[in-house]
Amino acid sequence: MAIQRKSSRSRLILAIALIAASLISAFLFSSLANQKTTMIVSTTFLLPGHQITENDLARVQVTLGDVAMNYISEESQILGTFTKVRIEAHELISRTSISPQADSLSLSSVPLSIRSADVPEGISPGSVIDIYWVQADSNGEIQLIPELVIAGAHVLAITKSGSNFGSEVGLTVAVQSDEVLLLLGATSQGRVVLVSSHG
Repeated sequence: MAIQRKSSRSRLILAIALIAASLISAFLFSSLANQKTTMIVSTTFLLPGHQITENDLARVQVTLGDVAMNYISEESQILGTFTKVRIEAHELISRTSISPQADSLSLSSVPLSIRSADVPEGISPGSVIDIYWVQADSNGEIQLIPELVIAGAHVLAITKSGSNFGSEVGLTVAVQSDEVLLLLGATSQGRVVLVSSHG
């Protein structure tokens, strides 16, 4: 009987030890998996070709694991560099999205004054829009089909917005430099309509 009690006690101690080891290992794995790293994010949207300054950056604590090495963790690593792609506000900045030199892509800011009826609701600085040319009143002439003038322009600022249906909205948009004349030509021979895509 003494041998049986000793064996039962040994099994009980072994079971308790295994449960304790399991709990400790689970805790350690959980702690390691939830370790947060300080990373750099953008404070606002950044367009391709933008030179990064200190005001463009903020620090956040995130859990990334092994992929952390693909993103920037120190401001000093990217201050003065140039963005190669659009970076959204509060987005982690990947190492492949920046370059020490400005890309050949050059953006220009173009002011536009557009009828409020030709501007979609809900656009704001940072919105991506397509700009279409629409023929003005035909006055008996052949009605031409609207044409896509600029695809993927970026809204930089909305300077004013009228309250009446027939009023105008002032915007500043960023387009590729070689598209400026095309856009200005469209505004001088008819009107432009902005279209924003969702999804």
